[in-house]
Amino acid sequence: MLVNSEAIEDECDEPLCFAGVIDVASEASPRVISMFPLPVPPPGAPFRNFCERGGRFGPHNLHQPQGNPYLLDRPDLALLTYFNAGLRVIDVSDPRLPREIASFVPPDPLIRRGVLPSRLVAQSEDVLADARGYMYVTDKNHGLHVLRLAD
Repeated sequence: MLVNSEAIEDECDEPLCFAGVIDVASEASPRVISMFPLPVPPPGAPFRNFCERGGRFGPHNLHQPQGNPYLLDRPDLALLTYFNAGLRVIDVSDPRLPREIASFVPPDPLIRRGVLPSRLVAQSEDVLADARGYMYVTDKNHGLHVLRLAD
């Protein structure tokens, strides 16, 4: 099972949030078997880590197909929004060694369309992927980013 906590506070003013894999083969004794890697800023970013970027940093939403034939169902991949770290695509084909294989970090918005976050930075909220591989990522101030998942 894939799980994540949720970042709540701006500026990393809280314990580090996490995402990872839980072994639930024994429902009476679930156990963490791995954690997703911490997102790293893209090369050339004007910040050393995402806490310095401002806004909320941490996991928020995992894509969940829930048996819907119109949604992407790739048990080997986790699609996860990470607030100011954008969208992260994690290969979980080896659940004990998840690894990031792709990411999308949107630029900071130029126009405020909502009251949050306190500093005007990108805040990727939710992700949903259709069966064709199009990923729809919502953002507090941008609106919607449409991306394509390619092999």
